[in-house]
Formats: sequence, structure tokens, C-alpha cells
Amino acid sequence: MNAKYKKSLKMVTLLITAILIATASAEIYNYMYIQGTGTITTTGLRWGIGPDAPTGTTISGPTVTIALTTNEGNPRNYTQCLNVTNLDASLTHSFNITVSSSTGDIGNFTEFKLVLFNASNAEVAVLDLLAQGSTATFLTIGTSEVWPILFELVPIASPTPNAQVTFEVTLVYA
Repeated sequence: MNAKYKKSLKMVTLLITAILIATASAEIYNYMYIQGTGTITTTGLRWGIGPDAPTGTTISGPTVTIALTTNEGNPRNYTQCLNVTNLDASLTHSFNITVSSSTGDIGNFTEFKLVLFNASNAEVAVLDLLAQGSTATFLTIGTSEVWPILFELVPIASPTPNAQVTFEVTLVYA
């Protein structure tokens, strides 16, 4: 019976040691958790394609791809080509819009403009797409408003065949 007593005493000692180690470990380690989700919202500003947009105009996330054309010597306006839409029903947004890049056969156009109108169809900004840095600042779009964009292309009388201007416009809003 003495051997069983010694064996039991060793087991009890090991069990108490395991409990002490577990207690000490629990006191040393503290745990923190984050449980969350990532959601794509439908708020803020977005581009929209208008009824006068050329075939092939696409929107992918924040980027519009558009190919505007005009015939030699003939001005052309794309009236409701694109629009800026405020998706927020309770927030206005202020924004700046800038020609961030303009390259190519610029000399083949006398005018190449982006004209922005507010929801009341009043002209609020004109950007010269031939001039990098052309900008309009401190514009404010109201809740749920849609602002149309017009493009105006005026080529010179005898342009280089297939002359092309590539431009990039950046809209930054808060």
C-alpha cells in the first residue's frame, strides 16, 4: 500500500503543478479580439454615363474610359456625355476637379473643353483639356444631385489626319 500511496502522491503533485502552471499562464497572457466586416458602400460621388456618351464609354470603379471624336474642321459637342452623381441622401460633398495630364497633338485643336453644370444646369466649371493643371476648386454638390458634363471639341481648319489628344482628369472630393 505504501507504493500506491507514493504513486498517488506523485500524481496529485503533478496535477497541482499543472494547475499552477495553467493559472500562471492565464495571468501572463491577455487576449484581445477584433471581429469586424468590410463592406462596400454606395455613398460618396460616382461617375455616370449620360445619353450622349460615345459608344464604348465604360466605368470601372473610379475610372471612366471615353473616346471622343470629331470630323476635320467641324466642332462637336457631347452634351450630357457624363455626369457626377452624389449618392448620399444626407451629405453634400465639396470637390476639386483638375486636368492632371494632357498630351498628344494639342496643336490640332483650338478648343477641347470639359464643361461641368450643376443640378440646375448652370455652368459651374470649364476645364481646358489641352492644358495640364486646368482646375476648378471648392465646388459643392448637394445631396442626391446629378451634375452633367459636356465635352466641346473644336479642331483647327486643317488638322493632321488622325490627330489625337490624350487627357486625364482627376476629381478629389471630401
